[in-house]
Amino acid sequence: DITGPHLKGPRIRATPSLKDNEFDSIPEGSANYQPHIYNFSSQQEKRAAQREVKEVQNIKSKIEDWENVSKVNLSYQELGGQFQSRMLNSTLKKLIRCETLILVDNRLRNLQEFTFPCVKELNLALNIFVNCSDLPICPQLKILNLTGNKISTITDISRISSVEVLKLRNNPLVWTVPEYRKLLFDMIPSLHCIDGMTREDFMQRS
Repeated sequence: DITGPHLKGPRIRATPSLKDNEFDSIPEGSANYQPHIYNFSSQQEKRAAQREVKEVQNIKSKIEDWENVSKVNLSYQELGGQFQSRMLNSTLKKLIRCETLILVDNRLRNLQEFTFPCVKELNLALNIFVNCSDLPICPQLKILNLTGNKISTITDISRISSVEVLKLRNNPLVWTVPEYRKLLFDMIPSLHCIDGMTREDFMQRS
């Protein structure tokens, strides 16, 4: 049987709920309106659709094993949207043993409420973080990829103080702070490499 640890890149992106009051509350033409879901010719068809969704949810609950998975890739699902927050929060809070977490291109801007006790590699490239204080708490974090975000300053390093490899390319900080590597090497003693340049190479060039 296939279980959670075997899933390479599971989709957790939620679809609109099938509660009765939500069929009428989502107007035609809105982003969440899907005619093939909401236009039922009878109450019987609506109840059948609700049963089908419930069966799928039951199957998912049996095969998913988020608490024991060591590597999770939930990229390219636009999970930062308000409609996805419940599913995203529910999933992330279960990742108590995850060591590698990949959340590329999800329009995420704030994960500060989450703690990942075992994560050593965190990939948050192509999101919209503006400050390191908005990152999750990862006490064992060693590799952090923030390529293509909106970070312009580094004022709070408490959440990246254990990082050894840091990727910051295509952030405003890289263009507006010419000595950003020196700044970060001085602030984070554990840091070994920034954007492909090691501390030793940087010292030799300085």
